[in-house]
Amino acid sequence: MEIESLDSYTFPELAKMRNYIVTQAGKDLVQKGIDFHLKGVYRNPTREVNLLFAVKRKKIRSKSKYADRWTWIEYKKSSKQDGWIYGPAHFIAFERSEDFIIVNRKVLLGFLISNKCRVRWDLPFVSSPKEAKYKIYANPRSGAKITQILSKDILKLEGVQVWKKEGHGGAEIS
Repeated sequence: MEIESLDSYTFPELAKMRNYIVTQAGKDLVQKGIDFHLKGVYRNPTREVNLLFAVKRKKIRSKSKYADRWTWIEYKKSSKQDGWIYGPAHFIAFERSEDFIIVNRKVLLGFLISNKCRVRWDLPFVSSPKEAKYKIYANPRSGAKITQILSKDILKLEGVQVWKKEGHGGAEIS
């Protein structure tokens, strides 16, 4: 009988293992789409770095190649509020089954508005979220505007990191 590894770490645990001081975002930041505040030491030890992270969690708890392959982007949260892509987060962490993709929000936004991205704003909005692959779904009730792009597009962006959830073999978390 094979025993599966139970060492699947959460985002804050992985950040702590990378020597960041992690605090839960306050209520005001959570309303703006921020989940965590990370503090660390910059390359120059006399400088401290403060990072705001928005963690986009998987909705499906089981492993899903489909859910790992596609990533949701939120342009509008509601008809009156911009989506997290325009928010104050420095970095976005997209959760997948076995890892987190960490990307600078401004780099991702730059990609989304560039000619390299295939999101089709020139086409009519689609009528269901299932159809939102590189097309915009506009929720008629809330006014939210979302799309899906391939995770591999994000992985090609400058400065992207992948934090594996498993395989840190006994790394201590304080």
